Amino acid sequence: MDVTLLADGLGFTEGPTLLPDNRIAVVSMSRGSVLVLDRDGTVAVEYRVEGGPNGLALGPDGALYVAQNGGIWAARASAEPGVQVIRNGEVSYLATGMDAPNDLTFGPDGRLWVTDSREEVDFAHPESALPGRVWAVDVDSGAAELMLEGPVFVNGIAFDGGRLFLTETVSGRVTAYDLTPEPRATAAPVFTIVDGHPDGLAIDDTGRLWVATTSGDRIDVIGSGGVLEERHRLETGSMPTNICCGPAGSGEFYVAAAGAGSVLRLTGPAPAPFPRRTPSSSPGA
Repeated sequence: MDVTLLADGLGFTEGPTLLPDNRIAVVSMSRGSVLVLDRDGTVAVEYRVEGGPNGLALGPDGALYVAQNGGIWAARASAEPGVQVIRNGEVSYLATGMDAPNDLTFGPDGRLWVTDSREEVDFAHPESALPGRVWAVDVDSGAAELMLEGPVFVNGIAFDGGRLFLTETVSGRVTAYDLTPEPRATAAPVFTIVDGHPDGLAIDDTGRLWVATTSGDRIDVIGSGGVLEERHRLETGSMPTNICCGPAGSGEFYVAAAGAGSVLRLTGPAPAPFPRRTPSSSPGA
């Protein structure tokens, strides 16, 4: 794929999100902001959310939802950890009571699913770390339900139909959970990255997983059956933290490259679509 620079000088970037007008929103943890980028990379809007905005999701209501880690890493100030919402230009809290929210996405149940990494982890001694958590938040009431607990430094999150995919940064695992009937009972490893640490991920129109591998300075593409199909190398020190798909059928992807303080555009042939998985699909399929 071709890699081009969309924007730089943005600070520690995370959570790229495609907006309905095909602009890109991204968080800057070091600036404590959510940035909206025009198609040419110009910063069109900056929302100050303080602390360490870590992940971003667009809601069906058009609002932007922010995983606020509280400033635990890559931030210059602190804030209350939780989920923030930006609606009509105003920033407020939807849910609190979490330790260090990292990433978030809307699930098939209409709730906002949030990974909670909880704390900084000594990668050499992960046995001493707190177990990571996944919450599901009702966007009307703000009520948060604890759905999963266990993986250390749970990080990226994405859904494909009724399957939930998580990255575990310390272990390098990408794991799938079938949400029918009980996610704890049906965890299945999909892939283990042994030469880098997975962060955020996206799922393309063919069902492949595009994983931002931070310490490897690359994007790993995992296909059906957990097969590593492609590796897209980025510049040394770029430190990709997350990725999102571009407009449907475009073959574009957008990468938050935190080490370079930038957002990158990846372009290539548009993928051929295939029938989506159903919620009853087995996690090992």
